[in-house]
Amino acid sequence: MNDYLETFIRVYESRSFSIAAKELFVTQPTVSVRIEQLEKQLGVQLFTRKYRQEITPTEAGKILYHQAIKMRELWRDTEDEIRYVGDTERHLVRMGFSQTLAVTIAPRFLKLTQQKNPNYDWNITVDNSESILGLIDNKRLDVGLIEKSMLTDTDLVVRRELAADQLVRIGEPTGTWLIREPGSGIEHYIELFFNEYDVKPEHTIMLNRNDLIMELVASGVGETIISKSVLPPDYPYTELNPHFKRSLYFLNGKHMNKEILEMVYGSVKQIAQTIYPMI
Repeated sequence: MNDYLETFIRVYESRSFSIAAKELFVTQPTVSVRIEQLEKQLGVQLFTRKYRQEITPTEAGKILYHQAIKMRELWRDTEDEIRYVGDTERHLVRMGFSQTLAVTIAPRFLKLTQQKNPNYDWNITVDNSESILGLIDNKRLDVGLIEKSMLTDTDLVVRRELAADQLVRIGEPTGTWLIREPGSGIEHYIELFFNEYDVKPEHTIMLNRNDLIMELVASGVGETIISKSVLPPDYPYTELNPHFKRSLYFLNGKHMNKEILEMVYGSVKQIAQTIYPMI
């Protein structure tokens, strides 16, 4: 990617020319020159310099940052595509996992497929279910494993039901509930639980990381609803009624090579059947 844009992104995110220089392994004067040249090329000021080296992005700087991030992502995707052009032996698969499935399926899948398919490379993304679907829609991912039933554009994305997952209640009744962010596969079930069990939390803490939620539960901060599959053996939990068994889904973009797709799906299905009850 263009050195000037990459430098701009680093300065924007750190709000510091010196920090950007350290991250890029260049001198601070080099960073200053790159930003000045970029401003000259665009004909606008990108940062407002204040006393004590404090900098603030201008409106033009904010616009450029959001576009530069998109350009960086496009450039990286393009590099990936070019890298595999003409090489019939090597393949790149871009795969997304929602958070629970990143813990339960991803490690076993990657170990298995590296043994069976050593010529495959993998780009792995972990995010919530809605984000994974969006990335497949936009052809940024080839495959996704998610925990939420969502409508898909059938011209772009194919959805297959993969397994059934039991949710349980864990933690101490402190009045505080640890909840997932909007777009996650479990958000809907937490709201369902509150309504069905007539629970009115005194406090909520919203997090987008299951591992952090587990740490807070273990330290006695509060309660949550979580997949039984991520709990260690003999971890205490409370069973919930049948409404709290959800389906897990395998998504793929229609652009994906069919031979590679069926290899990935077969391996994922094999692993899922060892972890989750049969549908």
